[in-house]
Amino acid sequence: MTPPNADSIGHSLSHLKQIAPGGFAIGLHVRFAAPRVMFNCYPTGWVTSYAKQGLLMSDPTVRWAMSNEGALLWGDVDPGDDPRGVMPQAAEYGLRYGVTLSMVSGARSFGGLAHPDRPFDEAEIGAMRTELARLHALTHDSVELDPATRARLAELSIVVTP
Repeated sequence: MTPPNADSIGHSLSHLKQIAPGGFAIGLHVRFAAPRVMFNCYPTGWVTSYAKQGLLMSDPTVRWAMSNEGALLWGDVDPGDDPRGVMPQAAEYGLRYGVTLSMVSGARSFGGLAHPDRPFDEAEIGAMRTELARLHALTHDSVELDPATRARLAELSIVVTP
């Protein structure tokens, strides 16, 4: 049986995929730097490189998201805050333009979302904030997605963890 929130989660992720065609990684209900649920559809090569190099705690956008709320445009990241060159490496995989969103409502949730061709406009950022808040609320009780929903998300190239 499909959990009642599964279709809503799928709808929100599909909407984000349309707004952020460069991909995204969203961590929901993050505690001690570990999300309860994570959705990722960044390019596979970038995900592999990022993991192999252990860039999570060096990523200036993640560090920002762990201590701030709101939106950070990737173009506003100070190169001095990126000593391991995470942002230039991401650009090599087509992740040149993006935004990191962070919110706290009981727990912290955040995500990095990318566009391959241009910076996001304010309306797009507003829509992505709405979807992040919706996903945060929908996964509050740690919804377990059934195999059919996971398969639908996989068709969209969205990896779900756990």
